Amino acid sequence: MGVLFLREGQDVPKRRKEARPLLILWSDAMLVKVGSVDAEIKVAAVMSTPRLGFTDNFFCVSSALAPHGIAPVKITGAFWGQCLQRAIEPVLDDYDVILTIDYDTIFNARTVEALLTLMMWSGMDAIAPLQSRREANCVMFALDGKSVKEKTQVNEDWFDKPVQRVDTAHFGLTFIRTAAIKKMKKPWFVEIADENGTYEGDHQDADIGFWRQFNEAGNKLGIATNVSVGHAELMITWPSRTTGTSKIQQHTNEYWANQTAPAEAWGVVK
Repeated sequence: MGVLFLREGQDVPKRRKEARPLLILWSDAMLVKVGSVDAEIKVAAVMSTPRLGFTDNFFCVSSALAPHGIAPVKITGAFWGQCLQRAIEPVLDDYDVILTIDYDTIFNARTVEALLTLMMWSGMDAIAPLQSRREANCVMFALDGKSVKEKTQVNEDWFDKPVQRVDTAHFGLTFIRTAAIKKMKKPWFVEIADENGTYEGDHQDADIGFWRQFNEAGNKLGIATNVSVGHAELMITWPSRTTGTSKIQQHTNEYWANQTAPAEAWGVVK
């Protein structure tokens, strides 16, 4: 599915096919047109942030939202879910959709435009792009009817459909209709320990708690199968004489598990 983006005052090309989705960007709202149907959408961007973060993400936020006249609302604190709920609550009644942004997501303005268009086109109550999980070889969503702990695969033709229904996703760059949130009970972000009272096994994280409530309220979550965002991840780079690239990289959590560099690292004092 092609999407055509125009700025306010820009003429629509004569050869544009009417069935092709069109997004016109206004100073304080977005007008989405799909065929003969159009809707002006008021967007509120919200973030739950720590006191320190990635400057690469901050520049993504400013450069992607400024063209739309969107100023993000951020709440800073130690508890991600609580802060995100506090950021959403004040804007819930005055906006049509919420755009959640994680402080380590890498994206651009075109990604924001494409996601909003796809959500309106598909009729989903929320939509998220593909995003890889840090320190893992997977993307962050659970297929419809599958457990979040279950590793699954999809066939190539799964990507032929622009939006697929899923049970859970992430909040890296996710659009959610405010009407859908209003159908949910508070608190929206609930963590639950496993049967042993720990958070190492079959526990529920706050983000998964949100999506489970979201589904129970009768809402539909979609994943944009051809739209992705980056996930900023801090890595440790060591000199190496054996890798062929003169370096070896290591995840920070891997280092702090035993404070040991990779075997291929050179010159590490032990």
